[in-house]
Amino acid sequence: MVAGLVIFFYRLGGPGLIDPDEGRYAEIAREFFVLRDWGIPHLNLLPYLEKPPLVYWLTALSFKVCGFTEMAARLPSAVSALGGVFLAYGLGRAFWGPGPGMLGALVLASAAGYVALGRILTLDMTFALWLNVGIGLGYLALSRGQNRLWPWAYLALALAVLTKGPVALVLAGLVWVIWVIVNRRSGRPLIQIRGWVLLAVITLPWFVYVQWRYPEFFRFFILEQHLGRFLTPAIHPEPLWYYVPVVLGLLLPWTWLLPWTLAAAGRWRDPDYRFLVIWAAVIVVFFSLSRGKLVPYILPALLPLALLVGHGLARLTGVGRMFFNSRWLKTSLLVWAVTGVALVGLSLWPPGFLVKALARANFSLAYLLTLSLVWALTPLAALIWRHLGALLLGALLLSALVPRGIDQVSLGRSFKDMGLALKSRWQPGAALVGVQIYSQGLSFYSGQIFHLLGCRTELDLGLRLTPEKGLCLADKEALPAFIAGTPVTFFFLKAEALPWLAQGLPGNFRPLASHKDCILSIYEGK
Repeated sequence: MVAGLVIFFYRLGGPGLIDPDEGRYAEIAREFFVLRDWGIPHLNLLPYLEKPPLVYWLTALSFKVCGFTEMAARLPSAVSALGGVFLAYGLGRAFWGPGPGMLGALVLASAAGYVALGRILTLDMTFALWLNVGIGLGYLALSRGQNRLWPWAYLALALAVLTKGPVALVLAGLVWVIWVIVNRRSGRPLIQIRGWVLLAVITLPWFVYVQWRYPEFFRFFILEQHLGRFLTPAIHPEPLWYYVPVVLGLLLPWTWLLPWTLAAAGRWRDPDYRFLVIWAAVIVVFFSLSRGKLVPYILPALLPLALLVGHGLARLTGVGRMFFNSRWLKTSLLVWAVTGVALVGLSLWPPGFLVKALARANFSLAYLLTLSLVWALTPLAALIWRHLGALLLGALLLSALVPRGIDQVSLGRSFKDMGLALKSRWQPGAALVGVQIYSQGLSFYSGQIFHLLGCRTELDLGLRLTPEKGLCLADKEALPAFIAGTPVTFFFLKAEALPWLAQGLPGNFRPLASHKDCILSIYEGK
């Protein structure tokens, strides 16, 4: 409990919100208060219907209680991450006892990718929590005959649907059906009428309401955002093998023990072990088959993988000491140590490509060196002292370094300073124009919306649904008339686009703030 609170909540509000995701979701929640329309999510005052509203509602509630701060924005993700750790403990304890449950929870809480995604505002950690609660409780109902758990499983799946959509039902159904087939449990009831009624009562009102407000919603949400992303490479295309390195990277440092965990003889005879393998495999295979891919989609697979590693660790300990009677285990720890030593070498004598990559990510060599030293020393300490505590302590130290990495990424991808500068200079009647780009975080920190010139964005649907709001400037020729109607106009654009914008416009552009290659300028007419 204490470790989870420190890992997920210490300095949670330190770094500025990262564009685009954190800025987007925080701004959507802020606009609930601006428009007082809690049924339809809006971004830039335009309907934003890509995802259901549960995380937006939770973020808005957090803002109401804690104020419009970075900590409040990230609170739903952090609470969901901690909830996932408790879920891992509960399921591990139900399967094999408190020891494996605790180890599985610690593995999950110290997985670098899980920690990182638990400390930033996205929909994925909340979705992973509710989806995994639903899958886990449904499995306990199926395997133990605990039918009282079915309503809770469907309640969790309903909340997952309100987080990211009906994909939650597809994933849960696949896991359960495949487990029933593999274990020849065809007599187990999979269709729970009361569960589906509960699911419909919770989820359908919002979907029906949005469809009533905007008849284009079904085509956009189901056909384009779900089936379209799965079947076509139009949005975030990646190769079939994309999620193999991704899931291994998110599970670090425990990735190195996965081969040993999965290769152990006799474990496949354990039905709970088989279920966890099926659970993780369904998530990875399903999203691998999707033509559109993003890193956080695979997050629900980390919990079953962490439980598998925790189960393996529990089997080789005796009062904390590790028994090295497995060649696979020794090899896994040696590979872990060698990769750490290699990273130390790269940190001390970095090649040119690494220096450039670190600069793009805004990481320092000192940070990489610290990370590499802990990475290398953790398995070496375990091999020398043969104590499980060395592995757990090293993994927790690595997870404690993750927030520092997020801080450094935020410095390069947060428009907090620019947004606060704009807020300090704003005056009634002013306008903010995004020239071929726009920033969700800039809107959140300044409290202002964009007029858009010459860019296609995620706001295209909202612009089509509400053209009367006049937030889209057709071309550069529309600027003189627009500027004449405002006391002051702010322009957000790439520095390289400023000469093009200034050409033909009388007056001067005075820089107000800059961030990397983006600038914020005040237009001063003659």
